[in-house]
Amino acid sequence: MFFPFFQNRRRQQWLADPQPAVWQDWLLTNVWQYSYLDARRRSQVERFVCILFHEKRWEGGRDFSVTDEMRVTIAGQAALATLGFEKPYYFEKLRTIIVYENTFSGRVASGDSLLLGELSPAVQDFSARTGEAWPGGPIILSWNSVLQEGQNERLGRNVVLHEFAHHMDGLDGDTNGAPPFTDFEFEKKWYRVSNHEYQQLLEFARRGEPTLLNHYGATNQAEFFAVATECFFTQPHAMANKHTNLFRVLTRLFGQDPCEWLSAAPEKKSVE
Repeated sequence: MFFPFFQNRRRQQWLADPQPAVWQDWLLTNVWQYSYLDARRRSQVERFVCILFHEKRWEGGRDFSVTDEMRVTIAGQAALATLGFEKPYYFEKLRTIIVYENTFSGRVASGDSLLLGELSPAVQDFSARTGEAWPGGPIILSWNSVLQEGQNERLGRNVVLHEFAHHMDGLDGDTNGAPPFTDFEFEKKWYRVSNHEYQQLLEFARRGEPTLLNHYGATNQAEFFAVATECFFTQPHAMANKHTNLFRVLTRLFGQDPCEWLSAAPEKKSVE
């Protein structure tokens, strides 16, 4: 009862303090979508950045030093996913964000093992990764990947949005490619559309055919949702054209249509 009161009071204190001018410079440089936002949406991003900057625990992997620029950049990219929500959402169940300078070694063999929280040493795999999200645990990111994808609007990738999508997916305790729903009819529609799109991607991936959605999304339903989220915020026009039904349910899910604020010009040439 008392914790939300003190939490909100602390947040208001942070928001009342002027943010360093360099923060906006970092957002303009390292979050390419930010330059396309109107004043209202920019303000939303800046408020989100302020809260995550102060409220989350930021750690460096392998003794890497996490700077203010890294905090602002990562929070700024994650903020895009929240712009359409009716109430401010600051990923309250996320406590820690770990940042490595480069790729890092994964700790489990498969996406399924990771998402199910199966940490048996027998399935450990130390392949290079750019991001991970642990059920009930931290989000882990490679700074070089975050920076590269945040500065290049033609890549069509975003590891921050990918891993934060995994976190949202697991809020109901089950990381299965479907974040918590409050509307049963929409939930049924989501499963129907996403399952169909996932099966299509799986077939394309098996045949080695190029697709707008990254083939990594064919790993399982959870990875499909994360990959689709990346595409939704980095190539919305191409997605709306090539995957209309999937785009529509994501628009409903995130409460926004990125096509409204993002120019079609920067998107990489779509395939399929």
